[in-house]
Amino acid sequence: MQWLTLPVGWHSPREATYDYTAMTPEQIKLIETRFHDWYTADWDYGLTTIYFFCAAIGLIAVARWGSWAVHRRSTAPASAGAFDRLVALASYTTTRGWRVKVLDYYSPPLAAIIAVLLIFVWVIVMTLAARPYQWPNPAMGYSPPIATRAGWISLGIMPFMIAFATKNNYVAVMTRTSHERLQVFHRWSALFMYITSLVHTFPFIVEDIQMGMMQSEWATDSFVSTGVAALIPQTWLLAMSWGYFRNRYYEFFKNAAGIFMAALFVHVDWTLTAWDYFWATFAIYGTSWGYRVVRATLTPGRATVTVLEDRTLRVRIAVPKRFSWSTAAPQPFQYSAGQHVFVRFLFGPLHWATSHPFTIASTPALPTDPEGPEDNGKTHIELALRARGGITKALERAAEAHSKGEMSLRVFIDGPYGHVGLASDLRRFDRVLFLAGGSGASFTIPLLIDLVRHQATRPAGAKTQFVVAVREGGAFAWLEQELEPLSVEEGSDVVRQTHVTRQQVEEIDPEKGDHACDSGDLGSLQNGRPDLRALIQAICVDAGRVAVVGCGPDEFAHDVRNVVAAEQFAIAQGRSAVSEVFLHVENYSW
Repeated sequence: MQWLTLPVGWHSPREATYDYTAMTPEQIKLIETRFHDWYTADWDYGLTTIYFFCAAIGLIAVARWGSWAVHRRSTAPASAGAFDRLVALASYTTTRGWRVKVLDYYSPPLAAIIAVLLIFVWVIVMTLAARPYQWPNPAMGYSPPIATRAGWISLGIMPFMIAFATKNNYVAVMTRTSHERLQVFHRWSALFMYITSLVHTFPFIVEDIQMGMMQSEWATDSFVSTGVAALIPQTWLLAMSWGYFRNRYYEFFKNAAGIFMAALFVHVDWTLTAWDYFWATFAIYGTSWGYRVVRATLTPGRATVTVLEDRTLRVRIAVPKRFSWSTAAPQPFQYSAGQHVFVRFLFGPLHWATSHPFTIASTPALPTDPEGPEDNGKTHIELALRARGGITKALERAAEAHSKGEMSLRVFIDGPYGHVGLASDLRRFDRVLFLAGGSGASFTIPLLIDLVRHQATRPAGAKTQFVVAVREGGAFAWLEQELEPLSVEEGSDVVRQTHVTRQQVEEIDPEKGDHACDSGDLGSLQNGRPDLRALIQAICVDAGRVAVVGCGPDEFAHDVRNVVAAEQFAIAQGRSAVSEVFLHVENYSW
C-alpha cells in the first residue's frame, strides 16, 4: 500500500476530473458552486475557519488593550460613568462562574462559556448549512460533501488548538493575558476538532458499506487506514485531557500527540493545500518549544529543598545572575511579582523529563542590598510548595530522607510566565485586597511587598489589606519569614489577618515560636475560615477603584470570583459607590 501520492508535491492540482457526461446540468452547476466544489473546499471551509478565529482573536485583543489603555487614568471618577458601567458588565462576564457539586466541577468564566458556545455554533453551522450531505450521483465525487467540509474545518481548527496550548503563547501576547487562561479554549477547540473529525470519518464508512467496498477500501486505500490511525490517538488524547484523567495522568498521555500528528499528516496527503495547515501548526509549536528549550538550557540551577511544617517545602534555587527581578514588564530572563516558572527537577526517572509550574515566592532585593543574594555570580529565587502528590510528594520524601530534612539537586528553569505587568497595574488602585489560601500566599506576598515598596506612586490615601488562611499554626514560621521584608519598609501600614482553619489559636504553643493572639508580621490571628463575602463587600463601600487579588484551591477561588462578580454587576447597574473592581485569581492548578 502506498502511503503518499508520488511524486510528492506541495499542493495537489485543482483541475477537475469529473465525468460531466454522467451528470445532469443541475448537478454540474451544483458541484461548481461555492461551498459545494470539492476543488475549492480548502478555501471555502479551511481558510474561512482561519479567518473566523483570527477575527475573534483580533476583536478580543482590541477590547483588552483598549480597556487597559483607558484604565491607565491616574485618578478615579467620583462615580461610575457609562463607560465604567459597560466595562464592569464585561468584567462580570470574565469573572462569574458556576460549580457543579455532584461532579466537583468548576466552570470557566461566563465570557469563556459564551465564546466556546459561539465557536460551537459557528462550527455546526459551517458543517450543516450547505446541502446535500451526500451526492445524489456517484459521478459527482467519491467524497461525501459533509465529510469534505468537516475535514477542512478540522484542519482549520488545528493551528489554533495548538496555539492555545503553548507556553510562549502568541495569542496570549496579542490579547494581553497569560497562557494558562487559554487552556479552556485549547481543550474545547480540541473537542470541536474531534467532533468534525468524526463527521468527516463516518460518511465514508457508511458510503463504503452501502457500496459493498469496505473490505477492499481498507486493504487498498491508504486514506482509510491512516485515517483510523489518526483517529485512535486523537480519541486517547481527548479522553486523557479532561477531568479525572487530566488531573492524575496528564504526564503520560502526551506521547500520543506525536503519533496523532504524524498519522494525520500522512492521511491528508498533499491534497490541495492540506499540508499548509501543518506547516503553520509546526511553526507555531516549533518556535514556542524551541524558545523554551533555549531559555531553559541557558538557565540551569541548583535547588535546595527544605521540608517545613504543615507539608510545606521551601525550594531555593541558585540561577545565573541574568535571571533577575524586574519592577516593570519582565524581559526574557527577568521576572516580576505574580509570575511563575516551569521547573525541571533532575530527580528520579519519572520526573527528570517533565517540567512543573510553580509561583516565584521571592521578592526583589532590599534597597540596602540592591544586588540581592549572590554566590559565585549566581542569584536566587525561592518557591514555596505544598506537598500534595507527584513531584512535590516525591521531593518531600527525598528531602526527609536526608539530614535536617534538606537536599540539593540540579534543575532547569523555564520562564518567567504569567500576567505581564500585574504588579505595576495594582499601583493605580485606591484599595487592594489580597486573599490567600494556604500556599497561595506564595503568589500574593511578592505582589503585596512590591505594592508597599511603590506606595509613593499610588493614589493619595491608598490602602492595602492582606488576608491569609492556613490550616495549622505550623505555617506561621514560613509566613513570618515571607512577610519579613515588610518590617523594614517605611510606610508599610498594611492591615493583615491570619486565619487558622484546623487548629484553635488558643491551642498554639507560644514556647514553640507560635503566637496566641497578635503575631507581628502576621497581624491579627483568628480561628476559622475568613468571610470572603464580608471582606470584599467592606472594601467596596467607599468611592474609588478597588483590586482583589486571590490565590487558593478551587473552592476558594470560586467563592472569590462570584463575590467580586456580584460587585461588578452592581457597578453595571449603578448601585455601587466604586467605579471599578478589578480581579485577578490564581488557582493551585490549571
